[in-house]
Amino acid sequence: MGLLLALVLAVAACGDSATDPVAEPQNPEDVIFAAELGIDLAVMTKLPSGVYIQTLRQDTLVTGGNGTPMTATDRFTVTYQGWTTDGYRFDSGTLPEYRLDQLIAGFAGIVGMTVGETRRLVIPSHLAYGANGYAMIPPNAVLVFEVYLYAIHP
Repeated sequence: MGLLLALVLAVAACGDSATDPVAEPQNPEDVIFAAELGIDLAVMTKLPSGVYIQTLRQDTLVTGGNGTPMTATDRFTVTYQGWTTDGYRFDSGTLPEYRLDQLIAGFAGIVGMTVGETRRLVIPSHLAYGANGYAMIPPNAVLVFEVYLYAIHP
């Protein structure tokens, strides 16, 4: 009897994909962001892909104010921090001489940045890690990144 009750409770706890919001891909408009992330989608630019971007800072001393914008085919070096919408910082670091095709699709939100720019990205789950999640990132999670473009490499 105890085993049957445990099995019933375990099945009930699994949730129904039709009613469980995490079972479906999430969009930035559908989630609540932790206050400490400072996300205000109303002041951000929404790209056709669904990624939201916002320039936080442009260091004109680095570029002289006339830097060449990064393209989708450039190699680049960035520093970054990444958070889930509840404010959990899951990663930070430097990506030296990467290409966009080596990263999650939502990172295409850095196209157009110039060296010395810091940009915030809010990435829908389908352009992040999707239904599988990754390590400490839950399935179908909207992600927030702050990215600083350090260099564009020829």
